[in-house]
Amino acid sequence: MNDLTVFGVVAGYLSVVNIWSAALVWWDKRHARLGRRRIRERTLYLSALLGGFFGGVWAMHGLRHKTVKSAFIWRYAVAAVAHLSIWGIAIVMAI
Repeated sequence: MNDLTVFGVVAGYLSVVNIWSAALVWWDKRHARLGRRRIRERTLYLSALLGGFFGGVWAMHGLRHKTVKSAFIWRYAVAAVAHLSIWGIAIVMAI
């Protein structure tokens, strides 16, 4: 695989996972308003760990959802940092 193909695969993956993460936040907000069963917080953390933290944060701020829960925000940030750390290690190992 050449570098451009790898970049395309990574960009495509991150696009999909960020859209999915934003959709999870939207779905959780919708169910919160309707009084229905919610998305588990650990599912939202997992979406951040898999790389969807940009979409998740964008949706949280746009929908004003879970932005005042400091424990949630802290754990979500840890998941995002863990994801970025994995990428950092992968890049260093590739060099």
